[in-house]
Amino acid sequence: MLYKEMPGCPYFLANTFGHLLGGLILTGISTEHPIVSNLEKKPITGLVGVLFTFAILVAISFSEPGPFKYIAFAFFCLTLGQILSGFVKRLQKEQVLSSTLILVGTIFVSMTVVGFLDKGNMLPLESYLYAGLLGLIIATIGVALFAKPSEAGKLHRWLSWFVVILFTLFIGYDVQVLKEHAKQCKSNPDYVQESINLYLDFLNLFQGVGSLEK
Repeated sequence: MLYKEMPGCPYFLANTFGHLLGGLILTGISTEHPIVSNLEKKPITGLVGVLFTFAILVAISFSEPGPFKYIAFAFFCLTLGQILSGFVKRLQKEQVLSSTLILVGTIFVSMTVVGFLDKGNMLPLESYLYAGLLGLIIATIGVALFAKPSEAGKLHRWLSWFVVILFTLFIGYDVQVLKEHAKQCKSNPDYVQESINLYLDFLNLFQGVGSLEK
């Protein structure tokens, strides 16, 4: 067995991955029904959407398990779908959406299996992974503000490769964190909180791979 269910938390992993799947389905539906078209061409509206999404994420992180947290999680998933809608439409237009989803799904499943089978060797990578994430955020802002138009495309491609590598590792790490939480769980687990890191891993990996496919 990959992991032993705790008496107080039956089906911990199944419930967590069920919440992950539900969030991804909501996001996928939202991308197909954009409220504001061409959002990527409206920077102010896009910025408001990003800030709103971040505010919801903070609310989710600090709220207790219950109806409010589920409602906030649903809004979070739907809002991210709106933000990603233009990106998804471009992939559809270029006929690479299916190949992107297949590749991302393959990487996600493979790293999930690695996370389950590995004996916790990825847990010590935590500080390096979060340092890499901080560096990615700073580099992305720097490219957006200071890169010359002639250089921006090449720099964005390098950043996309970094995103793919970073979040591939994050998937394995977050699965191992999930295993540890399952062992420690006694009662009333917070499945929204448990699933949200893997949800974000999947979406960031999707963006990274999709950017390389374009």
